[in-house]
Amino acid sequence: MSRERGRRKLMLRLPDIRHILGNIASEPLGEMFEAYDLAVDALDRFRVQTPQELRLITEYEQLCEEIEQEVVVYCTGR
Repeated sequence: MSRERGRRKLMLRLPDIRHILGNIASEPLGEMFEAYDLAVDALDRFRVQTPQELRLITEYEQLCEEIEQEVVVYCTGR
């Protein structure tokens, strides 16, 4: 479940490789999808939390970007 949510979130976030994400299946990629789903959910919670923890927001924004980059490299080889 979390893997599919992560896949869909990445498909929205990375439209250039959406077609690849929709058709590829592997254990490493599935783990990245799951990690991305959890990280985005946490980031969303941190953003609406009062008071905001800017350090956590920044950390999770970077984490999401790193996962996105890993997925692009995995899917495209670049």
